[in-house]
Amino acid sequence: MNEVLVGLGIAYIFLAALLLLALVYGRMNWIFKLILIVVSVGFYWVSYINWQNAQGWPSQADLPKRFLFYAVVVEEPDKTEGIQGRLFVWASDLAGDRPSDTPRAYVLPYDKDLHVKLDAAQRQMRNGNLQIGEVGGELFDPQATRDNTRIADKKIDLEFTDLPDPQLPEK
Repeated sequence: MNEVLVGLGIAYIFLAALLLLALVYGRMNWIFKLILIVVSVGFYWVSYINWQNAQGWPSQADLPKRFLFYAVVVEEPDKTEGIQGRLFVWASDLAGDRPSDTPRAYVLPYDKDLHVKLDAAQRQMRNGNLQIGEVGGELFDPQATRDNTRIADKKIDLEFTDLPDPQLPEK
């Protein structure tokens, strides 16, 4: 078990004990006590969910519009197992033309065209060519109905380019 998790557990137990003391010895209305209990349980739940997001699990947030690509892991769809497939992309946001300090994992729904593009970018990375990715916009699945309000029909389009070598003069 991680030391941080043990420390958080002890802190939560301490806070729960303080809340219990306030509820038992406090001269508050029982409705206010009930509200305190519900709010504290809600905060435990919120901190648990946010802690999972901070532990390296892939983000459900949108991929940055411009990013430095590091790697991809592909979970291909399998209809026999009922797996829809996902693409796990590791990238750093290039806001301000500088990569963020820490790469982030993003999860994208599986798409064959996107899988091919990400594999090609990964091959370029293995050949020593750093890749800059750009989100080309949201496209709509041509097989889907033309109702543009359906989010489930949207898919992401990525374009990759080589990171320019700072040693070479610009043309």
